[in-house]
Amino acid sequence: MPEALPTSPDDERLSGWYHTVELGDGLVSRGIYDHRPIIDRYGLPASLRGKTALDVGTWDGFWAFELERRGADRVVAIDIPSYEDFDWLPWIRESLGPLRAIRPHFDLAHAMRRSRVEHQICSVYDLSPDRVGTFDVVFCGSLLLHLQNPLSALVNIRSVTRELAIIETQFDPELDPWDRPWLAFGHRWAEERLGEAGVYWKLSTRALREMMEYAGFSSTQPLPPFSLPPAGPKVVSVIGYPASTESLRGRNT
Repeated sequence: MPEALPTSPDDERLSGWYHTVELGDGLVSRGIYDHRPIIDRYGLPASLRGKTALDVGTWDGFWAFELERRGADRVVAIDIPSYEDFDWLPWIRESLGPLRAIRPHFDLAHAMRRSRVEHQICSVYDLSPDRVGTFDVVFCGSLLLHLQNPLSALVNIRSVTRELAIIETQFDPELDPWDRPWLAFGHRWAEERLGEAGVYWKLSTRALREMMEYAGFSSTQPLPPFSLPPAGPKVVSVIGYPASTESLRGRNT
């Protein structure tokens, strides 16, 4: 028989989450980050009625469920299957051994919220219209900093975006005042072995915008930077509007 769903806030299955997710009946997961106070800082349309939406790197599913809550007709959430499938450096991956799957928290939230979100196992590096289709609205939060090739990821996100994509990532506030496409690399101050944090890039807002434009977004709209609660890193959200295939060809002539 299926395991009974949690009914108490003290249930251990609500601990150890990345996202703080409202699960119904007053229950809330105990996440590292609580995006609820800053949910309107990302630039999501207030209503997604009549739209399709994709959440790239869904993890525990907070943003996929928010896309659903805003009325999207269909929401697909994609992610890798486990921590082992992160974009680790080779020597870090070899030392990890088997790691726990990501999806159980998503599945528990999905069941408790009686959600219709569709979950698919898919890396952003494998993302394409053939693999998942195309979507009116695409959301990607806090993923680029963990990728060895963020530009390749953005090209793939552009390929499945029909109307707009929202890209949020960690940024370096010391770089932003210069209004240059600059980045900071690495996370060595918090690592015993280089690469073990799986954090590679901090971008200036200008760098994220230009990277998105190189990936095929014809225009970008940056939003004011903010911090992830309760005391998380500084992040920036940029809305991208896709260029047509014809206009992309024109850029290269």
